[in-house]
Amino acid sequence: MARFPYSSARGLGGMQIFLGLAAMGLGAGDLDIGLSTMRYHGPGFRLYMLGAGIWTGLFFLIAGSLAASISEGRTAGCKIGAAQTMALLNTFIFAPGLTGVATVNFIMGSTEWNYSMSHVYENTIIYVDVSSLFRLMTYLDVSLAVVGGLEFIFSIATASVCCCGGSYDQPAANQIVPMPMMTFQPTMQQPAPRPSYGFAERPSASVPPGVATGGDGQMVTLPAAELGMLYAKANNSAAEE
Repeated sequence: MARFPYSSARGLGGMQIFLGLAAMGLGAGDLDIGLSTMRYHGPGFRLYMLGAGIWTGLFFLIAGSLAASISEGRTAGCKIGAAQTMALLNTFIFAPGLTGVATVNFIMGSTEWNYSMSHVYENTIIYVDVSSLFRLMTYLDVSLAVVGGLEFIFSIATASVCCCGGSYDQPAANQIVPMPMMTFQPTMQQPAPRPSYGFAERPSASVPPGVATGGDGQMVTLPAAELGMLYAKANNSAAEE
């Protein structure tokens, strides 16, 4: 199985971070300009009051941070799952929502490009041209719609990479480490002593000539004369028989 493309996931995460910051900045500017024009178009609800770019950009930023933090190690599986979940949420909810709100707001604001307000000041009618503010709002709305479309594309790519990438590194705790071979030297077993049953054991070695054993089992050396007498007695007893 192919190895998980960590570098591709981190690259897509970096692009999502950039788009998230761009959406938050453009959304804040659009909301600020829209609130400053409230006195010109009168009371009433407008879509810019939702601040869609701010909170959708926050979700883009979270998804990008999760994807950019994916690396080999123990938490790789958790980060891949979290990045995939956030990418799917951006694909089906937040990116299309930002694009839709910005598009509708652009259509509504484009009708006010030539808007001007008149008021009386010291018996003089003064016309104030505020169309530049509405034009700037429409430019911001177009930029937000583009950011939403790009986020939709990169979210699909991130979800595909996390889903179809391949195996990632298993935690070190689940890896089987071979144990080194250890050699053991056999121990020599000593034979158990045989019971004596009250009798002195005979020596296992043969007794050399000229050596006899005493009553206590100790070897005694005999003189040569006594050895000759014992030999002659043994011969005489054999001849008599």
